[in-house]
Amino acid sequence: MFRLPARVVAASALLLTSCDFGGGSRLIGEGEPTVLVIGDSVMEWNRPDNASVAHVIAELTGRSVQQSAISGALLSADGGDIRDQYAPGTWEWVVMDGGANDLGEECGCGPCAGVLDELASADGTRGEYPDFVRRVASDGAEVLVMGYYAPPTGAETEFTACADEFQELSQRLQRMASATDNVTFAPAAAVIDPDNGSHYDEDQVHPSVTGSRLIGEMFADLIAAGLDG
Repeated sequence: MFRLPARVVAASALLLTSCDFGGGSRLIGEGEPTVLVIGDSVMEWNRPDNASVAHVIAELTGRSVQQSAISGALLSADGGDIRDQYAPGTWEWVVMDGGANDLGEECGCGPCAGVLDELASADGTRGEYPDFVRRVASDGAEVLVMGYYAPPTGAETEFTACADEFQELSQRLQRMASATDNVTFAPAAAVIDPDNGSHYDEDQVHPSVTGSRLIGEMFADLIAAGLDG
């Protein structure tokens, strides 16, 4: 079972200012960013309130964070491709998610075996996701890959039918991380409770401010554990 290390909050006084950082990215904090957050709307959600996952990471780790995630981004399409959000740099940590929009748009959360295989093979060693993650890790960063949480219990949304696909993708990403140096799987399902409506935004898809904080705390704990190790 996934267990979170003790939370580090000593840096909570960090000045969390957000400013444009080119290409729609945001710099959170001051100075050279050492953490890059990429992916889709789950990572970007609550940004206008300075409460996105990236904001929480910056607050709890004391590091400047570049938030480059874009709502609607995919891993299997030209334009809006999560891979375009990444550029080599002095990143110590790259935090990412992806795949939900691919499953929703390419197979409508119906028969999705082909899309899943394109994203990541059953053993997690082949596919667009593992290829990209290996490239990022080879540039020297530690990569934290998020697995999606389940839709809220009883809700009917555009992604409700994706619950099984999200779980299967997460299992494949966990195998990928286990087989890849400098990659750690971070299951949002460990912190987002489908029976707790306060973890979800009003749209029942994205994280609420509370949900974003729980996910950000998970990543901050993993970063702290990596530094301690």
